[in-house]
Amino acid sequence: MKSIISLAGLALAVSAAGAQQPAAHHSGARYGARSAATAGIGIRRDGIRILTVTANDYAFEVPETIPAGLTEVRLLNKGTEMHHVWLIRLSDGKTLKDLLGAIGPDGQLPSWARDVGGPNTPGPNGESMAILRFTAGRYAMLCVIPSKDGKPHVMKGMAKEITVLPATSNTSSANIRISSTMTLVDYGFEFSQPLQAGKQTIRVKNAAEQGHEVVLIKLAPGKKAMDVLAWMEKMEGPPPGAPIGGTTPMARGEENLITVDLAPGEYGLVCFVGDAKTGKPHFVHGMVKDIVVAAR
Repeated sequence: MKSIISLAGLALAVSAAGAQQPAAHHSGARYGARSAATAGIGIRRDGIRILTVTANDYAFEVPETIPAGLTEVRLLNKGTEMHHVWLIRLSDGKTLKDLLGAIGPDGQLPSWARDVGGPNTPGPNGESMAILRFTAGRYAMLCVIPSKDGKPHVMKGMAKEITVLPATSNTSSANIRISSTMTLVDYGFEFSQPLQAGKQTIRVKNAAEQGHEVVLIKLAPGKKAMDVLAWMEKMEGPPPGAPIGGTTPMARGEENLITVDLAPGEYGLVCFVGDAKTGKPHFVHGMVKDIVVAAR
């Protein structure tokens, strides 16, 4: 799977234009989670763990060791730039240092590294979340969003290695109410049910041969996702949309659950991951979609 360094180029574009995003609602209040001003581990009322990741310019604050099991990864962006959490499971005894040394100029991951997702981009002072199941082993946490100087944040030190320890957990996602399943295919987004306004949890599942991500964009009235992509070329005038979350790249068979609070209106879905054959972003191959979220 190829992942282009500019897969979150939209986040850079909106940040450069000075767009601001209000803090997103998260599931902590719903499930009575402990609040955390800094990175830490908590428990929701339904028993699912919370791993709070605080993103600064340019570092993650997060525990170095966490238990295995179903976990809500909650990203709090305390930086002045856009940030995301891209989680990669490492095998064969490999480390973060090995990963950073093995990724080539085209961004292709080695065979012992597997994308498992994570919360995608919120704006400064915003937050996003993704629920995934951690298995025991080592994980790399990266942010590859580029700064205004063009350098991805990982090159500025925004990378962290996490060790996941074996743990017994009976927690499953069965008790989480899923409003819709978003299936990622080559090259598109398919929904089991149309999205409606309000707070909801969406299952994002990659059934494609290649790895994919989803950047969820709140569009300005009357705008389309392609307008945002066109605007990114020159970044002149107000941006026609702003990212509000989603999931970072996931390999085939992986899934994340994301909780979002959607106002009625127009939204866009984009995958910026580079194609395994052409190297071009998947949106060039048609992996871009406009949806309308209706009021309940």
